Amino acid sequence: MIISTLSVYPNKKIVKDCGIVFAYDDIPRLSRFAFQMDKALENAKNQLIEKAKEKGANAILGVSMSLASDNKPMLLGTAVILEDE
Repeated sequence: MIISTLSVYPNKKIVKDCGIVFAYDDIPRLSRFAFQMDKALENAKNQLIEKAKEKGANAILGVSMSLASDNKPMLLGTAVILEDE
């Protein structure tokens, strides 16, 4: 699965837009120290990938991250099907 902040991907063309996908780290944690943020981002990324796969996508483009009010990272992107040019 290609995951990128780019809106287009080198040497690929978008053949289908499968829609917006988002995910966040929903595992309860006592604190949000920097060393735990890696785990939280990885969890959110894995959820994002699963949601994109459910839509039949093979890539997620335009990925951005924000922090919710409770400091949970949220990832947002567009699930797409890419093919070689």
